[in-house]
Amino acid sequence: MVGLLGIIQFIIITINCIYELKKKSNAVFLWAVLLIMFGIPHMLSTLMGTYNYTISTMKEASIFVILFNIVYWLVRNIFNNTKNIKEDKLQLLEYEHKEMCNFMYVLFAIMAVTVFIRIVFLSKQAGGLFNTSWETMRQTTGGYFSFAQIFTPIFFVSSSCILLAIKLKDKKIIICSIIIILIEVLISRNRIEILPTFVAIIYAYILKENKIGLKKIFILGCIGIISIYCIYALRVFRHSGSVRNFIDMYNLKTFNLKVFDYLENDDGELGLRKYMYYFIENDNNFQNFGKGHTYLRMAFVLIPTKWSFGLKPDDFAISMGKAILPNSTGFSMHPTLFGDVYANFGFYGFLWGAFWAIFVNTIDRIIEKRNKIIYLPLVSIFSISYIIEARGSVYNGFVWSVYGYLLLIAIYIVFKVVKNSVSKNN
Repeated sequence: MVGLLGIIQFIIITINCIYELKKKSNAVFLWAVLLIMFGIPHMLSTLMGTYNYTISTMKEASIFVILFNIVYWLVRNIFNNTKNIKEDKLQLLEYEHKEMCNFMYVLFAIMAVTVFIRIVFLSKQAGGLFNTSWETMRQTTGGYFSFAQIFTPIFFVSSSCILLAIKLKDKKIIICSIIIILIEVLISRNRIEILPTFVAIIYAYILKENKIGLKKIFILGCIGIISIYCIYALRVFRHSGSVRNFIDMYNLKTFNLKVFDYLENDDGELGLRKYMYYFIENDNNFQNFGKGHTYLRMAFVLIPTKWSFGLKPDDFAISMGKAILPNSTGFSMHPTLFGDVYANFGFYGFLWGAFWAIFVNTIDRIIEKRNKIIYLPLVSIFSISYIIEARGSVYNGFVWSVYGYLLLIAIYIVFKVVKNSVSKNN
């Protein structure tokens, strides 16, 4: 029975994934990540018996996910009134093409300057470029309005220039953007900063191909496998410390062996689902669980916690971290979107599938209503957020999408004002 439920939850997640793929909605990133991080490994665990929890826990996890997915699909279909995206919808008139090119250059310039400042800052902090590490980056977090805090939304907004460059077939911007992003990721060790590159490549392909066939699924699957390898490779690189340590510790063979060791032992993103099992096994009997704290924080997203008069709870990821490691300080846990919903609301949190369906519908409407120039940057911003939210960093993904959206609109308004002013003077 446990194996059958594992197969059913996999099938239903796949159905939601294909549904979003057919619509060419960027919500496909939400479901693709959930399929990779939960659907497939959970099914394999239930079939092979490779789990350290009771059968009732594994059954409850499957049933919770099945019901969550069914509720999502029903509500998504009832309230969805957006049209399937077609590439011809983004065909540009001559003046729009020129405006999109100019806006792409603006975003590229912002990204290049911002990344340069970040690298200089981290290098000074570490005492040299080759001495930088993940720990260096974490030590520069700073206050609420520090550069370290505002860098992420600026980076995610400006790096959307890659998707624009692919649309405009500007090879120079594509190559230069990818190089800048790779340099930034290798220096900061922040793996999520590689996401704009994969999002741009995947969504550009989804937008171009109209039919869902074996070829399309195979190509997207290959891109997904490459993405997973890169994420785990960056994790190995992060754990090695500085660049000097990495060079001393690994050659190509030992590096790949370490990456595959992480994959084989569920050490990383593919193992986060086990913490959902842990919460189920202990009936959510932990401090701050079952109170919806993640979503209360989302409701007060624009208000700093210390200025909310106690209405905005502390980061629930820290509470989940304490549930795993009671004596830890500052350790956060992100047990996939399913695990986060369960921890917030218990078993009946499957009804929260309705919230996520309405949330996705709302994002679709926001993107659809905007003009062609910022359409693709919005797709990039919200796609990255979906990936982060699916991983279980729900509040982080949400807050970056909110600030990213507001920042993009602000940049575009300034861009239009300057453009109109120059046109008048000429």
